[in-house]
Amino acid sequence: MPHILDNMIWNAITTGNRNIAQVSGNAGCYLPDVAPFAGVAHCNDENIERLFEFLPAGRSVAVALDEGTELNETKWRMQQHMDCCQMVYEQPVSSYSTAASSSIVRLNMEHVPQMLELTAMTKPGPFHEKTIVFGNYFGIFIDGKLAAMTGQRMHPVPFMEVSAVCTHPDFRGRGYAKTLMLHVMKIILDNSFTPFLHVLTSNTTAIQLYEAIGFRLRRRLFIDMIRRL
Repeated sequence: MPHILDNMIWNAITTGNRNIAQVSGNAGCYLPDVAPFAGVAHCNDENIERLFEFLPAGRSVAVALDEGTELNETKWRMQQHMDCCQMVYEQPVSSYSTAASSSIVRLNMEHVPQMLELTAMTKPGPFHEKTIVFGNYFGIFIDGKLAAMTGQRMHPVPFMEVSAVCTHPDFRGRGYAKTLMLHVMKIILDNSFTPFLHVLTSNTTAIQLYEAIGFRLRRRLFIDMIRRL
């Protein structure tokens, strides 16, 4: 039986994130101002065609298709190919009592402009104006500036993705990312879910941080940004 995380986008938009997604038959996607991810129930030509019919012309989506899947070039335009590691955390969260932990702030809509500015600068992954509706986004502010942030994203029950892990270049090396990650992970675990995340295989610094926290590599996967013609 396939693992839930082998088709995490589809399982997320049909379980934990179904309230912020649109699904038609065996294809679906998140609302466009929330996230660009789209998925199909099973990776086959019929369902990829259903996704094509479902999406409006010109919309770009991020999909995690089976290796070797070929897309019809008259219907889809490849925009970006991302080589990723999928990592899972399966143990209790260790103490994160640091000086920074007392500075953690729950982020809300008034913080979105700074969140968009930080993610545009650090590029942790897609982040849109309403991505915050995934919930449980937290940040650390220094002199009124958002220095670091982390939140949650895809929710293929019983897993919950840790996402948007980023630190402003002026504030790196202070442990803010780790502190925020542990804070979000504790919330996930306290709700009886399992934290997981995705990171580019080329981002060795981030991978080392995640391994030090206790994440293990589950699998390598490819996520493609494609545009519906």
